Amino acid sequence: MSNRILLVVGDKFAAYARGKDVITVSNLRGLLTLSIPLLPHQGRTVLVPGQGLNEEVVKQLLEEAAQSPNISQFDFSLWHDMPQRASISLTHKHRPENVLVSKPVRMNANQFQMHLMVDEDCELMKDHLSGQHVQGMVLIEAARQGMLAVTEAYLIPENGIDYSFVFEALSVQYSHYTFPLGAVIEANITECAVDNPKRLHFAAETIVKQCGQTVSEFTMSFAAMERSRISKREGMMATKTQAHFMREVAANLESQELYVQKVENL
Repeated sequence: MSNRILLVVGDKFAAYARGKDVITVSNLRGLLTLSIPLLPHQGRTVLVPGQGLNEEVVKQLLEEAAQSPNISQFDFSLWHDMPQRASISLTHKHRPENVLVSKPVRMNANQFQMHLMVDEDCELMKDHLSGQHVQGMVLIEAARQGMLAVTEAYLIPENGIDYSFVFEALSVQYSHYTFPLGAVIEANITECAVDNPKRLHFAAETIVKQCGQTVSEFTMSFAAMERSRISKREGMMATKTQAHFMREVAANLESQELYVQKVENL
């Protein structure tokens, strides 16, 4: 007797679910909350968590499953050992649903690994969705967060300095679509200059792999400097840019006024 295997994805990936061994969260919740048992069938259905889920949804589904008259027909064993989402402090986000990667694991001196963990309620899933693949901007943000998490967790020296980060360069290459399945992010640190505590410098090559195949590649570099120093510099640049902008506005207004006067005098 063989078990059936179903992937479970967030509702925003409903288009991907059509015609495949895939079910959305809402569909699964409907099956679990039926008041009568499903028709008997051979084997159990093994449910595999895909993209679009978050910890609260997983918790709710497991609670609903425990009370469902159909629980004997579903296997939730893979839902009890899911990767731990990285913290908002490691990824420099304010809301947990916007964190797209798991906590990084060090594989060797310069290589780190994370899981892609897309919450369908995140900021980048609000628009421009095909319903089939994970859009490229999500992968860029995941790669960026991954490098921040690796740097914060493993590379920043413990010297008491409160650092802020500035990205210097980012290049992206997509080779395949990324779908709402499990995916791994691998980061290889190519530069880690931390001798000067006033300005740290990092560079990395990061790839996203799905089903053992590289689907996108990222090369990035960034610096870390004392937060107060960056804030002061940012404030000075903001004041300078604001003054420049207002001079341009004034000049445009003056030009328009002179043009109107010229037309009226014709």
